[in-house]
Amino acid sequence: MGRLTVGLTPHRLEFLPETLKLMEEHDFIVLEEPPLPGFGEMLTGRVPVEDFVLESEAGFPEYARELYQALKSLYARGKEILQVEPYLERWGRIQEALAEGQNPEELKNDPELSRVYFHEHETFGRLLEFYSTMKASFEELVERIKSFARADARRIAYRDELRAGAIMALLEELPPETDIYVEAGYIHLKLVHNLARRKPPHARLTVRNLILSAVRASGLNGVWPSPGDGLTSYYLFGKPRRIDEDLLAARSLVYIRLIAKEELRPTEKEPFPHLKDELFWRAFVRRLTYEDCRALDSRIRLLSTLRAREVARTLYPGAWKAAEAAVSRRLKEIIMAKR
Repeated sequence: MGRLTVGLTPHRLEFLPETLKLMEEHDFIVLEEPPLPGFGEMLTGRVPVEDFVLESEAGFPEYARELYQALKSLYARGKEILQVEPYLERWGRIQEALAEGQNPEELKNDPELSRVYFHEHETFGRLLEFYSTMKASFEELVERIKSFARADARRIAYRDELRAGAIMALLEELPPETDIYVEAGYIHLKLVHNLARRKPPHARLTVRNLILSAVRASGLNGVWPSPGDGLTSYYLFGKPRRIDEDLLAARSLVYIRLIAKEELRPTEKEPFPHLKDELFWRAFVRRLTYEDCRALDSRIRLLSTLRAREVARTLYPGAWKAAEAAVSRRLKEIIMAKR
């Protein structure tokens, strides 16, 4: 019986060591990216990693550089490495067709591309609406971030459905005893759901959430989801329980203005810089009411991240102190887990 392991992770440098450890334990590695030109040549060394990263326009270039360097070593040791992301592959085809002047109506009627076109058009449209109304009222921004989260949930669900189908097709081609590692962003829980429902009897499914593993937590008791991810997950899995959608959306508006935007490199002193930063601001916004978020947004909407943080600390010292206490406990757990 082969292992089918799904690794749920942020694409951050601090989680790469654990990701690579899991990859080393499997025969087949399935990356969460569409097939890209030059990938095989990069693995064999005929194309430099730096050139491949620049050409692929990676969203997290520092992470991509270190990942691909490590993948070259794994490939040289006999690991099979595939890029499997049919949704993004189709989206790439759509972009190429539009760049070549193809009529969008033809893409809308293409049975293979139409749903991807719809979801990208819908989600990008909601996001554009959000960013084009930065002078709108707070209530309007709340409604627009909810609208974006609904569209994003629909897009994620379809993306995970397509990817699960592609992975199932791959399983049918491989010997039953093959151990497969599937890379996935931590929001792609629908992928796990689909794989569990459709996997063959010989595949033993295991899910490794690397964030939860880092803090030795179970479920979400040790790591709170960001308010935006919580809202998207709520729409993604339906509404078995009622939550305050407006409050989550309000906290999300504040949260995205306070977290670090650039890639942070881990050090011995600070092994999980992104996790520390995100946990702190998640703990901070959990102390804010809807009215608190409205008041804070009015002060920081157009400020830099650094200045916004200074204002947040000044206006809500109690929430700041509570976040410091919460994160200090979790950082101790993180460091102990790493050792």
